Amino acid sequence: MDSCDIAVIGGGASGLMAAAAAAEECGRRHIHVKTAVLEANPRVGKKLLATGNGRCNLTNRNAGIAHYHGDTGLAASIINACPPQEIIERFLSFGLLCRELDEGRVYPNSLQASAVLDVLRLQLERLKVETVCDFPVAAVRKSASGFEISSASGQIHAKRLILACGGKAYPQLGSDGSGYQIASSLGHSVTKLFPSLVQVKTDPRRAKPLKGARSAAAATLFFNGEPVKTVSGEVQFTENGLSGICIFELSRLVGEGGTGGKTEISLDLLPEYSVQQILSMLKDRKEALEVLPAGDLLSGCVHKLVGREVVRAALSRVPERAAQLKQAELVSVVGRVKDFRFAVLGTLSWKDAQVTAGGVPLGETDENLQSKPCPGLYLAGELLNIDGDCGGFNLHWAWSSGITAGSAAARSLLKS
Repeated sequence: MDSCDIAVIGGGASGLMAAAAAAEECGRRHIHVKTAVLEANPRVGKKLLATGNGRCNLTNRNAGIAHYHGDTGLAASIINACPPQEIIERFLSFGLLCRELDEGRVYPNSLQASAVLDVLRLQLERLKVETVCDFPVAAVRKSASGFEISSASGQIHAKRLILACGGKAYPQLGSDGSGYQIASSLGHSVTKLFPSLVQVKTDPRRAKPLKGARSAAAATLFFNGEPVKTVSGEVQFTENGLSGICIFELSRLVGEGGTGGKTEISLDLLPEYSVQQILSMLKDRKEALEVLPAGDLLSGCVHKLVGREVVRAALSRVPERAAQLKQAELVSVVGRVKDFRFAVLGTLSWKDAQVTAGGVPLGETDENLQSKPCPGLYLAGELLNIDGDCGGFNLHWAWSSGITAGSAAARSLLKS
């Protein structure tokens, strides 16, 4: 293929949806427009198959701008124009049944990410969208008639171009950040980029004894002693530090603020109980179970490994039996239960992150995601300075921005 009307660089979620939306827009007007998806990998949708632990949490009933970060004021109209029900109905029209699970998360009914990719690929085939794989774009040049797209595999001319290359998260799945260089070469700027929805690193000496444990907690991020944000959920302890959805939600703030100053995460391991309630329970346990080892004082209340580390952290010397614990020592243990604190050393790298925070500012695009410095160019997905919370919000942005960019690119072409 030497030329096309609309080229989409990137065969991920936003790129596939953008191509489908562009072809559908032309189809509604009974006009044939040649649309092509250019993908660097041997096949499209590689990263999509890994989302939601292979189940593909494709949207969330609660999708709204409150769940997003970055240029939220400019993204609100795009998200509002593509509410969750519209995304669900669009996929239904592709042949995909969805189901809603906990906290508004929407999945394919089969709970298989491959089902989402299959219906997208079949829709593109039906719409006669050409997919060109093994085509890593090296450079794009703006010309009087459109765009010259160069790769080691050849060159393609396009009248309109949609950049949907993804970010830098999961480079092992093909997200190498090359889209930012292409956007920059066409006149765009790029904000600070950092991993988000990723594990937080702590002192390995604190982390390793807890590896494999899980605990429900209210996790609070502190900067220089001041609380910044609290998120509740299950915390997973790893050899590197802290993981779990609630930790992922805090990781963006860690990356945004860096590790300048003192950054800590405090875990309230029994957020439903007051200090007095916990103290009363521990007093009762101490008196009723005379043979209970002091290190197991919290067994039955929190994960055993976590409970033992809390006791060790709270006491300078751990006696053999819980019955030997004094009132002041019980108070100290309770204090640690409510404030089990870890110094933050940063986050894990791009290969462990679910999403990229930062990107091309939305202020450099119009309401249809058309580039202001380079008319005829449209941007979609993770490439832009918008990222969402866990729970299907990032894929919702991929679909909604893809629909917006694809439809607008087609309309602009039909008007010319």
